[in-house]
Amino acid sequence: MSKKMVLGSDEYLNNFKEKINSDKEYADLASNVDDSYTLVLQAEPDKGIEETRVVGFTIKEGKMTDIWIGERETSFILSAPYRVWVDILLGKIGANRAFITRKLNIKGNMPRLLKTAKATDRLVSLLREMPTEFHGDYVNQSFG
Repeated sequence: MSKKMVLGSDEYLNNFKEKINSDKEYADLASNVDDSYTLVLQAEPDKGIEETRVVGFTIKEGKMTDIWIGERETSFILSAPYRVWVDILLGKIGANRAFITRKLNIKGNMPRLLKTAKATDRLVSLLREMPTEFHGDYVNQSFG
Protein backbone atom coordinates (compact mmCIF):
# COMPACT_ATOMS: atom_id res chain seq x y z
CA MET A 1 0.00 0.00 0.00
CA SER A 2 1.34 3.42 -0.97
CA LYS A 3 1.64 6.37 1.36
CA LYS A 4 -1.48 8.53 1.29
CA MET A 5 -1.02 12.09 0.03
CA VAL A 6 -3.03 14.95 1.50
CA LEU A 7 -5.64 16.19 -0.97
CA GLY A 8 -4.40 19.44 -2.52
CA SER A 9 -0.85 19.26 -1.10
CA ASP A 10 2.24 19.97 -3.21
CA GLU A 11 3.05 16.25 -3.23
CA TYR A 12 -0.49 15.38 -4.34
CA LEU A 13 -0.45 17.96 -7.13
CA ASN A 14 2.96 16.88 -8.43
CA ASN A 15 1.85 13.23 -8.50
CA PHE A 16 -1.40 14.27 -10.20
CA LYS A 17 0.58 16.01 -12.97
CA GLU A 18 2.82 12.97 -13.47
CA LYS A 19 -0.16 10.61 -13.57
CA ILE A 20 -2.09 12.72 -16.10
CA ASN A 21 0.93 13.26 -18.34
CA SER A 22 1.77 9.56 -18.47
CA ASP A 23 -1.75 8.45 -19.41
CA LYS A 24 -2.27 7.90 -23.14
CA GLU A 25 -6.06 7.60 -22.85
CA TYR A 26 -6.29 11.01 -21.16
CA ALA A 27 -3.93 12.52 -23.76
CA ASP A 28 -6.19 11.25 -26.56
CA LEU A 29 -9.42 12.42 -24.90
CA ALA A 30 -8.01 15.89 -24.11
CA SER A 31 -6.03 16.35 -27.33
CA ASN A 32 -8.11 19.40 -28.32
CA VAL A 33 -8.18 21.00 -24.86
CA ASP A 34 -6.33 24.27 -24.31
CA ASP A 35 -7.71 25.58 -21.03
CA SER A 36 -6.79 26.39 -17.46
CA TYR A 37 -8.77 25.46 -14.38
CA THR A 38 -9.08 26.72 -10.82
CA LEU A 39 -10.50 24.28 -8.28
CA VAL A 40 -11.82 25.81 -5.07
CA LEU A 41 -12.22 23.37 -2.18
CA GLN A 42 -14.38 25.48 0.13
CA ALA A 43 -13.90 25.44 3.89
CA GLU A 44 -16.41 23.63 6.09
CA PRO A 45 -15.44 24.71 9.63
CA ASP A 46 -18.25 22.61 11.15
CA LYS A 47 -16.63 19.52 9.53
CA GLY A 48 -13.05 20.36 10.55
CA ILE A 49 -12.10 21.95 7.20
CA GLU A 50 -10.90 25.32 8.48
CA GLU A 51 -9.48 26.85 5.30
CA THR A 52 -10.51 27.05 1.67
CA ARG A 53 -7.90 25.45 -0.60
CA VAL A 54 -7.39 26.79 -4.13
CA VAL A 55 -5.42 24.86 -6.75
CA GLY A 56 -5.13 25.22 -10.47
CA PHE A 57 -3.74 23.63 -13.58
CA THR A 58 -3.40 24.12 -17.32
CA ILE A 59 -4.08 21.48 -19.97
CA LYS A 60 -2.72 21.95 -23.49
CA GLU A 61 -3.25 19.31 -26.15
CA GLY A 62 -3.77 16.51 -23.63
CA LYS A 63 -0.87 17.38 -21.32
CA MET A 64 -0.83 19.19 -18.00
CA THR A 65 1.68 21.96 -18.58
CA ASP A 66 1.38 23.72 -15.21
CA ILE A 67 -0.08 23.12 -11.77
CA TRP A 68 -0.13 25.47 -8.78
CA ILE A 69 -1.60 26.36 -5.40
CA GLY A 70 -3.41 29.69 -5.13
CA GLU A 71 -5.46 31.92 -7.35
CA ARG A 72 -4.69 32.82 -10.96
CA GLU A 73 -6.87 33.90 -13.83
CA THR A 74 -8.09 30.74 -15.58
CA SER A 75 -10.58 29.66 -18.24
CA PHE A 76 -12.76 27.94 -15.65
CA ILE A 77 -13.35 28.20 -11.91
CA LEU A 78 -14.93 25.15 -10.30
CA SER A 79 -15.92 25.59 -6.68
CA ALA A 80 -17.73 23.46 -4.16
CA PRO A 81 -17.69 22.62 -0.47
CA TYR A 82 -14.91 20.19 0.45
CA ARG A 83 -17.47 17.37 0.87
CA VAL A 84 -18.47 17.55 -2.82
CA TRP A 85 -14.83 17.04 -3.88
CA VAL A 86 -14.64 14.06 -1.48
CA ASP A 87 -17.84 12.62 -2.99
CA ILE A 88 -16.44 13.02 -6.52
CA LEU A 89 -13.19 11.27 -5.60
CA LEU A 90 -15.09 8.48 -3.85
CA GLY A 91 -17.33 7.98 -6.87
CA LYS A 92 -20.52 8.93 -5.03
CA ILE A 93 -21.21 11.52 -7.74
CA GLY A 94 -19.58 11.97 -11.11
CA ALA A 95 -17.83 15.27 -11.79
CA ASN A 96 -20.01 15.96 -14.81
CA ARG A 97 -23.15 15.15 -12.81
CA ALA A 98 -21.95 17.55 -10.10
CA PHE A 99 -21.63 20.27 -12.79
CA ILE A 100 -25.12 19.64 -14.15
CA THR A 101 -26.78 19.49 -10.71
CA ARG A 102 -24.92 22.63 -9.58
CA LYS A 103 -23.28 20.94 -6.61
CA LEU A 104 -20.12 22.13 -8.33
CA ASN A 105 -20.36 25.82 -9.25
CA ILE A 106 -18.76 26.82 -12.53
CA LYS A 107 -17.56 30.14 -13.88
CA GLY A 108 -16.65 29.87 -17.52
CA ASN A 109 -18.11 28.51 -20.71
CA MET A 110 -20.22 25.55 -19.55
CA PRO A 111 -20.95 24.12 -23.03
CA ARG A 112 -17.21 24.14 -23.78
CA LEU A 113 -16.49 22.45 -20.47
CA LEU A 114 -19.13 19.77 -21.09
CA LYS A 115 -17.55 18.98 -24.48
CA THR A 116 -14.60 17.61 -22.50
CA ALA A 117 -16.80 15.36 -20.32
CA LYS A 118 -15.00 12.15 -21.30
CA ALA A 119 -11.60 13.68 -20.57
CA THR A 120 -12.92 14.90 -17.21
CA ASP A 121 -14.19 11.40 -16.38
CA ARG A 122 -10.75 9.97 -17.20
CA LEU A 123 -9.01 12.64 -15.12
CA VAL A 124 -11.19 11.80 -12.11
CA SER A 125 -10.62 8.04 -12.58
CA LEU A 126 -6.86 8.71 -12.50
CA LEU A 127 -7.26 10.72 -9.29
CA ARG A 128 -9.16 7.79 -7.76
CA GLU A 129 -6.03 5.67 -8.28
CA MET A 130 -3.93 8.01 -6.14
CA PRO A 131 -3.69 7.21 -2.41
CA THR A 132 -5.54 10.17 -0.91
CA GLU A 133 -5.84 11.49 2.62
CA PHE A 134 -8.77 13.78 3.42
CA HIS A 135 -9.02 16.33 6.24
CA GLY A 136 -11.43 16.90 9.09
CA ASP A 137 -14.49 14.70 9.45
CA TYR A 138 -13.64 13.10 6.09
CA VAL A 139 -10.33 11.57 7.20
CA ASN A 140 -11.96 8.14 7.71
CA GLN A 141 -12.93 8.15 4.02
CA SER A 142 -9.29 8.43 2.89
CA PHE A 143 -8.28 5.71 0.45
CA GLY A 144 -5.34 4.01 -1.26
